[in-house]
Amino acid sequence: MKWILGAGKDIAVNSNQIQARTDYIHRVTGGNVTDWQYIRIDGAIDNRYLCCRSDDAVDGTFITAHIGDVISLCNLKQVCESKIIIANTCIWGKMADKDLLRQLHSNNTYVELYFAIQELSIDAARTFRQSTTLLDVGEFGFQTSLSERNLFRNRNKGFEVALKSSFMRVSPILL
Repeated sequence: MKWILGAGKDIAVNSNQIQARTDYIHRVTGGNVTDWQYIRIDGAIDNRYLCCRSDDAVDGTFITAHIGDVISLCNLKQVCESKIIIANTCIWGKMADKDLLRQLHSNNTYVELYFAIQELSIDAARTFRQSTTLLDVGEFGFQTSLSERNLFRNRNKGFEVALKSSFMRVSPILL
């Protein structure tokens, strides 16, 4: 599994939280985890995203970033060719999850897309949004979504089963 993290201070808060994510990944996958490095896009280093890998035998990509970044990353060959993509992000825009799946299917008709469980929130403009509402820094040492906490609770079922039961599968119906 590839793990991609938005490197901005609102997600990759500091080196302690990045290390806590490494520990979390090890605990949920049971596998070794590489060091975090900036990703390469077309051979150039892109310091907007960090990436690591876990040796868990899942052909997938787990992205924790803002929805615009998730959409951009899913255009990359090394992401869109994954068997499973997990978007640990807010949906925000209506049908953003379906639009992303349609985008992915144009390159890979076999990909499965999962989103973090959304909660209804109100933004500064008093608009209702679907959000992951990242909370709970204490338990794992970094801000977690409800889906990440469920993934940890379900880890004893096997990593891929835990992923699929902790995140919402985006249905291809209405594409």
